[in-house]
Amino acid sequence: MTIDLTVAQAESRSAAIADLLGALEELTAAYRGLPDSERAGRCCTDADRITAEVARHLFTARTRLASDYGRRGV
Repeated sequence: MTIDLTVAQAESRSAAIADLLGALEELTAAYRGLPDSERAGRCCTDADRITAEVARHLFTARTRLASDYGRRGV
């Protein structure tokens, strides 16, 4: 399946994915920096916040991508 996008739409899609990956990278780095003995407990304590943050970024990325699909050929 090929999707023809304008340059602006392609840039918007790229930015949405970059934002999502950047947020995941920051989150990963924060937890990777913890000592092994603290990592599991911290992840367990922050599980709701972590999943909410990931869900928020996914929703934002999907919304931005969906708006690009709606503007195809405009």
